Amino acid sequence: MYETLTNSKLFKGLGKSEIIHIFNLIHHQVKTYQAEEIIAYSGCKCDKLFMLIEGSVRGEMIDDNGKIIKVEDVFAPDTFAEAFLFAETPELLVNIIANNNVTILIFQKDDFFKLLNTNNLILNNYLTVLSNRFVTVTDRMKTLSLKKLEGKLANYFLQLEKTNKSSTFKLAHTHQQLADYFGVARPSLSRAISLMVKEGILNINKKEVEILDKNKLYQMFL
Repeated sequence: MYETLTNSKLFKGLGKSEIIHIFNLIHHQVKTYQAEEIIAYSGCKCDKLFMLIEGSVRGEMIDDNGKIIKVEDVFAPDTFAEAFLFAETPELLVNIIANNNVTILIFQKDDFFKLLNTNNLILNNYLTVLSNRFVTVTDRMKTLSLKKLEGKLANYFLQLEKTNKSSTFKLAHTHQQLADYFGVARPSLSRAISLMVKEGILNINKKEVEILDKNKLYQMFL
């Protein structure tokens, strides 16, 4: 576990021995969950910091029409629900669900606050994690606000190009997972992607995507 934590954003810059020393001083728990098990419900009080040691989870919300919308996937070793912890109303706005079998490290709020007050590096890392999460969620909300699926896909591919720093990259999700992500039916997603390939905007070979016409993607997004 400690070796995994050295690669996490929260404990970035700390060695294994330093992390072990911290854990000897701060109370913590380790829990496991099975695939598709709900870890936390929307509306529940968030008084713990969660960190994935193994596996991945997703956040889901239900819109006014009863449709399930996936907000974000989080992979080990990363934290989740950290933005709610010190809010005036610390209630989760999404359901947290295990994508697979997961192992989670848990700090109670008071214990984590003690840790932040005694280690400036972890405090700085935590503020960076919060800022990055805000950017991610804001971009996700921007994507969901787009009315046309083509615009959502264009924004998605442009963000992948930016993240990978290359016009060629591999998709980490299946068509069904992407359809769930955008809140549409899988056939609709497949048709939209096929049209982008037909129009020479993208080239797709299995899960490898190449952006051929970036300007057209921007036009679809704007």
